[in-house]
Amino acid sequence: MKHIFITLIIIFSSFVLKAQEVFFLHAVKVHEDRVESFEEIQKNYARELAQDAKKDGVLKDWVLLKPVEFMGESTEQEYNYVWVHIFNDVNQMVNRTTWWDKSKEKFGIEPSILFREDLEKSGYWYWKTEKQIETGNMGKYVIFNWATPTDVNQAVSLADEISETFKRRMKNVGMTEWGVATKIMPQGLDNSTIFFWDAYETFEGAVKHLMNDAVLKDIDGEMFEKFFKLMPNGWDNRMIFEPVTSTN
Repeated sequence: MKHIFITLIIIFSSFVLKAQEVFFLHAVKVHEDRVESFEEIQKNYARELAQDAKKDGVLKDWVLLKPVEFMGESTEQEYNYVWVHIFNDVNQMVNRTTWWDKSKEKFGIEPSILFREDLEKSGYWYWKTEKQIETGNMGKYVIFNWATPTDVNQAVSLADEISETFKRRMKNVGMTEWGVATKIMPQGLDNSTIFFWDAYETFEGAVKHLMNDAVLKDIDGEMFEKFFKLMPNGWDNRMIFEPVTSTN
């Protein structure tokens, strides 16, 4: 009984810690003439600074993503890169430091020179992780899904129930991660209130997921019906991204 009690405490503690995770998406528009140099700086300098910040407890993880080209955009994309800044909890997020300013100390290059890329547009969106399933592999393609359900709590509950069926199939279909988050800021009209991500090892797996195949193939139809009744207008947006660089 003692061992069972200890196990339950560990499981409960793990759930609570996971529920505290928060992150923000920082989407930017980099001019096409600067894309190559932007990626080179992010891979060779920003990544190392982010890795140091992770080691120092400033953040949990950091990822730079870019949209997969020619996938569903009928007009020019508003943003062409998105940083994902992940934190263990709100305290870590609100007390974060500007770790990228340490380029002078680490590389002997002033931040104003190293990160001089002119961003044509920039936006921030803050989210709280409600649940995620991780395999330890980030994957090579990740689907971002935004929605505005009529009842956010019920949508999270149904997503939780549906995701429990993923675990036994993820490896077979090449899925590496799944998660759901609720909006912190900004809030208001035309702002999605729930966010999902689905990561796959292959592009084929990601595309099949968008077709309700891959890990979704054998989901009970009634579950799907209940879920989409909460989203009468469907998805606000869905996009496939691929990693450019990240912390380990």
